[in-house]
Amino acid sequence: MSRTPRVLSAAALLALGVLSAACGRKPAEIRLKPARQSVYGLGRVASFSADVVDTKGEIVAGKPITWESSNPKIATIDGATGAVKTVAAGKTTITARLGEPPLEAKATLEVLDVAVVNVLPSKATLAGPAGSTFPLTLSVKDSKGNVADMKAVWSSAAPKVATVDDSGVVTSVGEGTASVKATVGDVSGVSDVVVVFRTIETLEASPLNIPLKVGELSRVTLVARDPQGKPIPDVAATWTSSDPHVATCSGGAVLGIGPGSATIRAVCGAKSAEVSVIVF
Repeated sequence: MSRTPRVLSAAALLALGVLSAACGRKPAEIRLKPARQSVYGLGRVASFSADVVDTKGEIVAGKPITWESSNPKIATIDGATGAVKTVAAGKTTITARLGEPPLEAKATLEVLDVAVVNVLPSKATLAGPAGSTFPLTLSVKDSKGNVADMKAVWSSAAPKVATVDDSGVVTSVGEGTASVKATVGDVSGVSDVVVVFRTIETLEASPLNIPLKVGELSRVTLVARDPQGKPIPDVAATWTSSDPHVATCSGGAVLGIGPGSATIRAVCGAKSAEVSVIVF
């Protein structure tokens, strides 16, 4: 019985020493993560985290942090939690502060207005031998529907069927279907690419003559057939215009730009087809 009080007393002294040491640690720095952050889209939620540490880099708990955005028109932030909400495209500085002792840390937040990412065409059949190529078209638009000039990260869900390079050019590898994705931030668009090892024997476009008013749209129908005369649906074609000041074409959709005449050409591998456009 005589030894128990001494054991309890030693344990109590040890606990007191640890508590005293913890209370004696003073905040020396706020470590803010991440130091830079990009958010794609308006009305999105992001977050920052902050650790208060002492001179040894050990976390000092129980120190309340307050948060501030230098430009609330770009992004707002909850002063107590650090939760960020994007408002408009641009940059703002996020500041985390500790009142006593006075410490602060800053991070940069960039907001990019990306609302829609489209990959055109949304469905295409890449015909021909392995190694045939076809360029997909990227269309990025902001929240107002304006075209946004941004790069995407391209990927193929089935690289044994088709691969895609950094510019969106698809190369056939094996027969099958591959979803090819273009991602800008966390916004993405997809094209379903079907690969068939079938030779294109003939390629026909219709109508052969298209009259258009300025600003008017018309569509060209493209029919590809193999040597047996069987159609190849949704055949992947590259479209060009002899005079983009008169008419342009994307995915077979012809748009009248200005008065004059132009030739719209579709190319699939070694085959091509043309239609004439008159804009008045």
